[in-house]
Parts: sequence; structure tokens; C-alpha cells
Amino acid sequence: MSKSNLQTSLFIILILCFTDAGFSQGGSTDKLDVSGTISVMNDGISTVPSLALGKPAMIYNLSVGNRFRFEPELRFSMEGKPWSFLFWFRYDVVQNNKLSFRIGAHPAFSFRTVPALINNSEQSEDVIEARRFLAGDLNTSYAVNERLNIGVYYLAAHGFEPSVPDYTHFLSFYSSIPNISLVSDLYLNLRPQFYYLKIDEIDGFYASTNIALGVRELPVTVSTTINKVVDTEIENTDPLWNISLNYSFRF
Repeated sequence: MSKSNLQTSLFIILILCFTDAGFSQGGSTDKLDVSGTISVMNDGISTVPSLALGKPAMIYNLSVGNRFRFEPELRFSMEGKPWSFLFWFRYDVVQNNKLSFRIGAHPAFSFRTVPALINNSEQSEDVIEARRFLAGDLNTSYAVNERLNIGVYYLAAHGFEPSVPDYTHFLSFYSSIPNISLVSDLYLNLRPQFYYLKIDEIDGFYASTNIALGVRELPVTVSTTINKVVDTEIENTDPLWNISLNYSFRF
């Protein structure tokens, strides 16, 4: 995909986003919710924990909206090269004190550096190639009590270029244990999960957990994601882990 086509696609996505947000929330007096997180980590790990960049990365998440939200996720290597851009549109179908059910969809671009010939000569230089994806997800969770949530998450993605998987399926059974009090204002969040991953004709089972450590009233947390293969045909690093410094904000 050329640079001009990429810029045009991103512009159209942004226009559609704000148009839909206006229709979806038109007439509402609710204040538009804007929040996000900036994370810096020693190894970039994606939504599927077994898939990693293999080098230090920065991930920028933004959420704009209320029940209907636009949630772009921009991932870069620490060298400044783009890793992947996801442009999520999400809608809360059900949201109450006990049960939540959310649907979402996104176009996405995954980037890689490849050699390219200069002016049809034998000389080549490295260029960044964008590869297109389209994905959707379903997320449901149930609050067992104030200290425990359990849920199921499903993601399906389709790649449009021959250099990426045609279809990817990710099914996760997870739990969330927030605000575990430690010493003074120090707290811990735990999110273990067991998941199934299928990439075209190969698949695997995995277990992973995310552990976040923070201080109440401070917008900064330190977290780690640890991923372990249970049984898989997919080539990857095992075990896989990272350490991340996260800054959260809300307007």
C-alpha cells in the first residue's frame, strides 16, 4: 500500500468515526468521555499474548465516546518505526453492575520493513510496508462479586495480503481480580486467562496472566505479562514475558 493510499484510508476512518459518534450520541447531554494509556515496554506484546514484536515498544491507547466509542491503538517500536495501527469501533450492548456485553470491529494495518528496488535498478533500500487486516470481537463479563470478574473474549481477524495469515481466531476465558490491597496505598491487579489460538490451519492452547502494581491516586502503574504454551503447533517464544510502565489519563 502506498503512503498516499494509507493517508487517505486513515482520513476516511476518522471522518466515519466522528460522523457515527455524532449520530449515535446525538441529542445526548452526556459529557464525551476521553481516556487513554501510554505504555513503554521491553518487549511489545499484542492483544494475543503469544504474538510479540520481539523488541522494546510503545503502545498508545485512546478511547473517545460513551456507550459507542472510537478506540485507536497505535503501536511503535522504540526505534520510532510503526508496528501496527488498530482503529477500533466499540459498542456496549449491555452494561450494568453485574453483566456487560460489548461488540467491536476494526480495520488495522501491520507494518514491516522490506527491501525495495530504487528506480528499477539493482540498488535497493529498506521501506516500510503496510499490510491490511479487518477484525471483529465480542467481550462478555460477569461480576461474581466486588473482587472477581469472569468473562469470555473472542476475536476474529482476516488478512488481505499473501504475507499475513488469512484467518486468525482467538478465544479467551479470563478472570479479573482488581484492587488487591498490599501495603498502605499499594495495590495489585491480576488478570489470568486461558486461551485458544488458531492461525489458518495451525492452532494452540496457552495460559497467560497480566499483573499490574500501582499506588492509589497515582496515574502510573508497572505491569508484566507472562505467557506460557500449554500445547501448540504455532512457532513462538516460550515462555514469553515483558515489563511495562503505564501512564493513564482521563479528561
